[in-house]
Amino acid sequence: MKASTISFPSVFETAFGNTENSSKDLLNGLKIKKDDTWYLVGNLAKRGGINPGRITNASPQEEDYDILFKAALLNVVDKVEQPMSITAGFPFSTYNVYKTAAEQFLSKRHFLIDYDTQTFNNKGGFKKAMFDIERFEVIPEIVGGIIGLKKTINNPQLDNFIAVSFGFGTIEGGMATGDGLVHRTCFSSHGIRYAINNLTRELNQKHYLEMKNEHQVDDAFMKGSIFTNRKRIDLKAMRKEVLTQYYKEVVSPLMRSYFTDLDFENCERIYLMGGGAYYRELTDAFTEEFKDFIPVEVAPEPEKLISIGYLYNSLRLSDNKYQRSVGLDLGNASSIVSIFEPGTDSTTDSVNH
Repeated sequence: MKASTISFPSVFETAFGNTENSSKDLLNGLKIKKDDTWYLVGNLAKRGGINPGRITNASPQEEDYDILFKAALLNVVDKVEQPMSITAGFPFSTYNVYKTAAEQFLSKRHFLIDYDTQTFNNKGGFKKAMFDIERFEVIPEIVGGIIGLKKTINNPQLDNFIAVSFGFGTIEGGMATGDGLVHRTCFSSHGIRYAINNLTRELNQKHYLEMKNEHQVDDAFMKGSIFTNRKRIDLKAMRKEVLTQYYKEVVSPLMRSYFTDLDFENCERIYLMGGGAYYRELTDAFTEEFKDFIPVEVAPEPEKLISIGYLYNSLRLSDNKYQRSVGLDLGNASSIVSIFEPGTDSTTDSVNH
C-alpha cells in the first residue's frame, strides 16, 4: 500500500484585511473559521500574518488543537470515504494527561468546517465541509513512529531496535522488540525548541530580532540564517554550537539513563526519526557516541513516520478499509496528515504490528 502525506506549518493567526488571491491552492491558502473568528493557517499564516504561532504541546481543549485539526482534515475530506477511522497521538510527556481529552474531542464524531476558497480561487467563496468519524484511537507518538518505520522500510520482522524521535517540542525514545515496546526504556524530554531558545538568547545579546516568536526563529534555524534589521546573519556556526550542547546536556544523558549495556547488546541498530533527524549536527553526534558498538541510521523521510504509523493503525481500526483511514500528527512544528493513495488494494498488505 502506498501512503500519501500532506503537511503544513502548525501555526495560525487571526485573519484581518483582504486575503483574496493570495495562494495557489487550498493547502497554501488555508483560512478557516472558529466560532466567529477567521484564522489564517499554515503557509498562508506564515506569509500573510505578522506573528503566527501556537502553544507548544497544546491540550485538545485549547483552540490551537481544534484549528489545526480542522485545517488538516479539510485537506483530505474530498480524498477519503466517510465515515472515517482516525488515529492521533501525543508524546509520552503529555499522553496520559491529554488522552482522555482527545478521546472526548474525537467522540463528537461529526465535525463542520467553515472555510474560505477565495484565497486561491477567483470564483471562490465561503464554504462548509462536513466529516464524520466512525472509529478512532489515541496512541503515543513513539508507537506511531515505530509502526511507521516498520511499514516504510517494509520489514515486518524488524525487531530489537531503539527509536529516537526528534520533535520541536519533545524528544521521544524507546526500545522495540518482537513483543512490543519496552516501557522501561521509554522517555520524553525537551525537543529542538531547547536549542532554538538558547540560540534566541544568544542572538538577543547582539541583535534586535524584531519580536520574532520561536516558530519564526525555528524557520531561520532550519535555513541557517536570519534576516533582521536589513542584515542577513549566518547562523550555521551558532546552530552547530547549540545543537552540540543540546546533545551533550539532554540527549546523551537520556540514552545513558534509559538504556543498559544489555539493551544495546540486544539491539540491531538505533533509528533516528522526526524533523530534527535532518540536522547533521545531531546525527553526527549520535553516530560518534555509538560508533563502536551499535549502528545509527536516519529513517527514510523521518518527519512523516509518526503520521504514517497512525495511518496504518487506523487501517487496523477500520477492518482494512483503506479508503476510510487517516493518520493525523498535529506536531508542534508541522501538522502532517496521511491517507492511502487512490487505487490502493487493501488485500496486498498486512496491518499487523
